[in-house]
Amino acid sequence: MQTHQLQKSKGLKDKQRRRGRGNGTGTGNYSGRGLKGQKSRSWHSMKPFFEWGQTSIVQRLPKARGFTRYYKLVKDVVIVNLGALDADPRVTDAMEITKQLLKDLWYIKSAKAFVKLLSNGNYAKHLTFKDIDAFSGAAKIKMENPGKVHSASRKAPVYIAKDKKSKVGKLKIKTPTQKKETKKLVASKVASAKADKAVKSEKVVKIVKKDKVDKSPKSGVKKAMEQTAIKRTATKKAATKKTK
Repeated sequence: MQTHQLQKSKGLKDKQRRRGRGNGTGTGNYSGRGLKGQKSRSWHSMKPFFEWGQTSIVQRLPKARGFTRYYKLVKDVVIVNLGALDADPRVTDAMEITKQLLKDLWYIKSAKAFVKLLSNGNYAKHLTFKDIDAFSGAAKIKMENPGKVHSASRKAPVYIAKDKKSKVGKLKIKTPTQKKETKKLVASKVASAKADKAVKSEKVVKIVKKDKVDKSPKSGVKKAMEQTAIKRTATKKAATKKTK
């Protein structure tokens, strides 16, 4: 047999290059091995699980009985939404949905996958499901009565109105309409509190006008000084009378 009589074995698809046959072939000089190092030598050989001196994964994994790998314990769940099936024109009304059909429609990669149906999106088609592993609670409600707007399942938003200036407590409201009503209530309470303050201040002003009492600390000091001065003059007069 000569070189021109050689043929490729069956199953080989990649183009095989002859290495070390000159620079014109694209792998000249070093034949694609690089310049130096362990992998450039002719004696080089490496075990399949060799990790450059690090303990290989084969040695690190436990081999006692009863051990299971972590990826075998974890269940991979593939999610399919009802809204996607409803919007898909390939899925007609009253169609039976199976794993094989979902695979054919490119919703899942394998018919052996663990499939769970969720309720995202609008759902109006009367579909029947067979061979599906799990359903969410909201998806079951939508499947029972399709085409209905399911807003009651979600809780109404809770708003908390607070007024820092007036010492009015927290007001919890369940709906936006009640929120407006509570704002009005808070405004009325604030206005009534301001009115009460104004009335109290007016009463205080009236009392001060009636009494006309100067409660300033300076006025008290002046009065004390005047009294001491009067006492001194009285004592001086008494002393002068005795001398006469």
